[in-house]
Amino acid sequence: MLKELKFVQGAVAKKEFIPAITHFCIEGGSVRAYNGTIALSSPIPCDLECKPLAVPMVQAIGKCNDTITLSMTPTGRLSIKSGPFRALIPCCNEEVQAHVYPEGEEVQIDGAQLITALKAVEPFIGVDASRPWSTGVLLSGQSAYATNNVCLVEYWVGSTFPRVVNLPRAAIKEMLRIGEAPIGAQVSDHSISFHYADGKWLRSQLFSTDWPDMKRILDQPSNPTPIPPEVFVGLDNLKPFVDKIGRVIIRDGVMHTNEDIGDGATFEHEWCKCPEEQALEGVRNPGVYNIHMLLLLQGIATAADFTRYPAPAMFFGDRLRGALMGIRL
Repeated sequence: MLKELKFVQGAVAKKEFIPAITHFCIEGGSVRAYNGTIALSSPIPCDLECKPLAVPMVQAIGKCNDTITLSMTPTGRLSIKSGPFRALIPCCNEEVQAHVYPEGEEVQIDGAQLITALKAVEPFIGVDASRPWSTGVLLSGQSAYATNNVCLVEYWVGSTFPRVVNLPRAAIKEMLRIGEAPIGAQVSDHSISFHYADGKWLRSQLFSTDWPDMKRILDQPSNPTPIPPEVFVGLDNLKPFVDKIGRVIIRDGVMHTNEDIGDGATFEHEWCKCPEEQALEGVRNPGVYNIHMLLLLQGIATAADFTRYPAPAMFFGDRLRGALMGIRL
């Protein structure tokens, strides 16, 4: 039972006072949770019908080390008993209508490829509430896009997603936490539902698909070179010394944290220098980037072209490409 509750607990609102989104709904042999954005459901071995307060129920089930017995008390609370342990969980006795269910057209998807794509682009999802479209992942054709308004990435999924949708960060977080490949999906104009084995499902609202022209940004000529792992070691060493903006200046074979070379910290590496035979003189001019954005490329990008500054740097990885905006001095 703990496994089923843990599956759905990610859709519980902990700081709201609307009963429907702070309580589990147990009925018809399933348990559901809904927080206003995403809903999760799983079959559960329980023939009761009740709406227990979610957080203390999960805590109580987690303390059970023996056979679990559930029953309702005369006062309308859920009794959880396991050996000598017992907990009484408050329940919502009023009728609530807020819970939602899967709806829309059934579509075929490659769940394993989708999870791999979401895992790759998740670090680049934006958090800017004024641009809600950027707080999700756009699935369009065979590509998954994400942007934090400094980096834009495209991951080639390998299969065509049947509809253009923008998945919210909250749904992606839950899908990665669940860690299972969905076996199917349902899509409507405003929601998407992913179905899992054993009757589990996740439903999420959808964000706007009105994104900028990604091809215009990504289809730029570039001359990428491999990124040695030592570059990220150097960035990690420089991280404590950057200013509040997080600037790193790449100039003539050295990464600096300060415009004045006599201050701050530096890291020298041949990768930062352009060999004469490559005829890429742009790298000799300062390129300024946010260190946290550069570190996002670790484990993702295998090659990059930073010679285009102040135009975006282009980077590439396994089935992935992206653009990184610099900081103007």
